[in-house]
Amino acid sequence: MRFVSQLLLGGVAGLAFASGAMAADLPVRKAAPVEYVRVCSVHGAGFFYIPGSDTCIKIGGRVRAEYRYLEPLWAIPGLGRAHDATGFRAVGRVNVDARTGTDWGTLRAFIQVDVFADTGVYNGQPGPAGDTTSVVLDKAYIQWAGITAGRATSFFDFYANDLNFGGGALGSLGSDLTVNLLAYTATFGNGFSATLALEDRSAHTLNGFIYAQAGQRMPDIVASLRVDQEWGSAQLSAALHQLNSVDIGIGAGGVGPGSGPLGSRVGTEYGYAIQAGLKFDLPMIAPGDTLWLQAAYADGATSYLGVYGDFNIGPVFGPVSEAVIVNGDIKKTRGWGATAAFLHYWTPSIRQSLFGNYTALDYSAATLVPDFKVWTVGSNVIWSPVSAFDIGLEVIYQKLDVDRFLAAPVFVKRSEDIWEARLRFQREF
Repeated sequence: MRFVSQLLLGGVAGLAFASGAMAADLPVRKAAPVEYVRVCSVHGAGFFYIPGSDTCIKIGGRVRAEYRYLEPLWAIPGLGRAHDATGFRAVGRVNVDARTGTDWGTLRAFIQVDVFADTGVYNGQPGPAGDTTSVVLDKAYIQWAGITAGRATSFFDFYANDLNFGGGALGSLGSDLTVNLLAYTATFGNGFSATLALEDRSAHTLNGFIYAQAGQRMPDIVASLRVDQEWGSAQLSAALHQLNSVDIGIGAGGVGPGSGPLGSRVGTEYGYAIQAGLKFDLPMIAPGDTLWLQAAYADGATSYLGVYGDFNIGPVFGPVSEAVIVNGDIKKTRGWGATAAFLHYWTPSIRQSLFGNYTALDYSAATLVPDFKVWTVGSNVIWSPVSAFDIGLEVIYQKLDVDRFLAAPVFVKRSEDIWEARLRFQREF
């Protein structure tokens, strides 16, 4: 009996050993490692690591719904009813910010795309306008080791319409342009920095037909000095702008293209613009309060004043150009502008902005192009019922004074004014 028991036990042990040996020979599958999304706090809130890489990325954007009233603009009295006075706008924005640490500092790539759906007065057409959709590459640039390359805000700009919704019928309250550029920024510590940039001239050119503009031969050269401190920031910027012309043989001399044969008059001049700006943080009044002040002067570089197109208020209209041709020579347009803007928080969820601008252009060398002055004042009130959600109403008043308005058969001084209102809903994410 004992012999039988030992035999049975030996058989079971043998089977167990054989089973273990066979199991050891079978292939074993290991579970794939799980890539968890990790927060990247190095570059601020909202960033996370792209799984499997050392690059941090932040995805954001906004949705804006806006409704606008603008007094009708028309060149011929009595035709105002043919123009839109109201319009609707929907804007969708997506931006992506990717950053990677390197031995030379952070390598950053940023892209921002806006999609607009506009109706009515937003289309800016002289008659009734339909529904249009457009896609705008607002920004797309790379930054690394002090270099900025791509499409970005001009390094000349300072206030850049930070507080106001719109710039009125004539465009902007000071320079606010997105341009293709190549720039280098040097930082000196304690908030001081300096930038030298090459910016695409075409973005800074106005009404080139007035002075028979020739092709681009050099980009604009922009330089700025900036300081950022606890009290706020300050910036001094300057731009060099080339104006080159070729007579296209149209017209009868005087202002505009001359009457000689094709290409008979060729010239090059250099315009410039300078600007100084200050921003004061005023927490002693209320947390978040700020005051902006800036002034600019331009000689042959009109767009740096924030004037981007021809003026037209009521029956008063005329061209805006950075130069004119007088007796075959380029005569540069001079102008200056000043902007002030104040932001006050009445409560943590209710804030109000007050802003104003004065811009003047002088065509003293030309008798047929009118000098003009524009006064702009406005205010908006914004309620943020929840974080990153704004409901705002803005009203703007503009007055245009023209020194030489053609009221046949003589030139007279003329003034016109205009009102604009916008209601905006905006959600940031």
